[in-house]
Amino acid sequence: MNWFKEFESELSVVFEECEAVISRFPAPLHERGLQYLQGFHPFRKDSAKNYICYLLPFWVKDLTHTSPELCRKLSLANVFVMLYFFVQDDLMDTAPEEWKEQLALANLFYVEFLEMYREHFPSDSPLWSYFRTYITEWTLTVVHENDADYFYHHAAMIAKKAGPLKLASTAALLLNGQAELISVVSSMVDRVLLTLQMMDDFVDWSEDLLQGSYNCLISLISSTYQIAPGQITEEVVNQALYLKGIMNPYAEMAAGNHKYIEKMQVNIPYLEAFHQLLCQQLQQEAERIDEERTQLLEGGLHYYLSKSNKI
Repeated sequence: MNWFKEFESELSVVFEECEAVISRFPAPLHERGLQYLQGFHPFRKDSAKNYICYLLPFWVKDLTHTSPELCRKLSLANVFVMLYFFVQDDLMDTAPEEWKEQLALANLFYVEFLEMYREHFPSDSPLWSYFRTYITEWTLTVVHENDADYFYHHAAMIAKKAGPLKLASTAALLLNGQAELISVVSSMVDRVLLTLQMMDDFVDWSEDLLQGSYNCLISLISSTYQIAPGQITEEVVNQALYLKGIMNPYAEMAAGNHKYIEKMQVNIPYLEAFHQLLCQQLQQEAERIDEERTQLLEGGLHYYLSKSNKI
């Protein structure tokens, strides 16, 4: 079972359609939109991948018995969800010089995914209540993540920042009369999103530290060693990583998420496989850092002994 390769042909169709839709945007936004899309394209080597966003409809296909055509439609809608919210993140983190054009483009992305969902869900559909919930949770998270320190106090809230992508799984369940599964599937996806954010924050901790952005790894360092977030420097993080082994409990938290997923009432093998890979990558990083720490310590001992003429 391969959570990506088995759906490559489907994703090719989805992104070709996405390019076609964006190409119809008014100038010059169509060019900027296509350029922005390329930055997240799953088949571009240098792009930022967001696999769960556009693959989630295909991963839940066996559970929801959704047709291939509808899976592609939900995936396409979720690509526009992804693009819209990434534009919001970009504007909040570091507003570009062309922020007006960027904001205008975001609204076109928003209209596209809204129209795609409205095609299948009338105004009185329960989907719109879930939509409101996901948007509200996203709003609260981006506004309060720094002062609330969600990773330390309420880690589940970390996932809410990517919550709107759950529209795809929720929509598939509603269309197939499985509303009773929405809560458990949502909880499962939330755990994956939490671990995914933990992975991203490990990779981006230095950039987040520089920009003052919230970061799960930095939050763990702050709470573990009782250091105020404002006093955490690059040196403090490196000491936590390479001298104190903070990556081990960090990876263990991700492993705990996987145990939680394995005990859930539904089985979504592709989603589980994706999450297992994330956990393995975090564990491998922890082991790599442990090995580097050992080598550094051994190197220090070698230096001391050589200076003391003991070797």
